[in-house]
Amino acid sequence: MKKLLLFVLISSVFMSCNPWKFVAEYDHNVDFKNYHTFGLLNWNPLNDKIVKPETKKYLLLSIKEQLEERGYVYQENDADLQVSIFVLVQEETSYSAYANHYAGYAGYSSMAVGVGVGSGGAGVAAYGYGMPTYPYTAVSHDYNVGTLIVDLLDRDKKRQVWQGVASGRLADDGVTEKDVYRDINRLFATLPVKKVKK
Repeated sequence: MKKLLLFVLISSVFMSCNPWKFVAEYDHNVDFKNYHTFGLLNWNPLNDKIVKPETKKYLLLSIKEQLEERGYVYQENDADLQVSIFVLVQEETSYSAYANHYAGYAGYSSMAVGVGVGSGGAGVAAYGYGMPTYPYTAVSHDYNVGTLIVDLLDRDKKRQVWQGVASGRLADDGVTEKDVYRDINRLFATLPVKKVKK
């Protein structure tokens, strides 16, 4: 189990430069039907340095909703499953380059070649005409990569039974309530418990 969960964390680090990814693993020897209640462990104060209060609210409510939709009942104390949430944000830099070969020569069009590397992968684009020459101008772009780690812990056995990791580039304008609910739904789709039909 520890090796599998370590793999999940390592995978999330390598995927952090791509669009949002969702990975999870659980203890296959655990019958999740034996759990009936869940509780939220104390919010890690380190998260407050990164997560806005409204985003924190959306996270906690959406996780609570996902578990309740699977038939678990929220219980503040002594719940079967304890939910732990941790958030990481890391600044990344991507680079792009372009060339303007004939700037300064009257009557000549320029050719610009752009090479971008970042969360969307890599790409090359060419515009205009002319023979490519050097130098290229490089431009850096800073952005943040966020990683959300959600653990479900067996209270009685004091062990981790499920871990979900969501990782990807954070939008400059923040996240909406709809974004959080959508992404938490995708993350919890990996939990081996189906939603209860209403």
